[in-house]
Amino acid sequence: MIKKIAKWKRRIPNGNYPLCYLCGKPITDVNDLSQDHLTPVSRGGHTVPSNIVPAHKRCNHKKGDMTYEEWVIYQERNRQRY
Repeated sequence: MIKKIAKWKRRIPNGNYPLCYLCGKPITDVNDLSQDHLTPVSRGGHTVPSNIVPAHKRCNHKKGDMTYEEWVIYQERNRQRY
């Protein structure tokens, strides 16, 4: 798992930015990079490569302990309000 995160971090200074899995925008700062569990550990998810994706720290914090599916629904509901 550490190798996966290190791989994402190495790409940033070279201008090959990983995309935030939650918002789809590039992560351009190493300090803004976090790993997100698509299914949170608190909800039965595991720390395995298929459950870990790159995310902005703010997106990851906003998602909290929602599953990815719940996050998508949450985003859709909030877009309709504005």
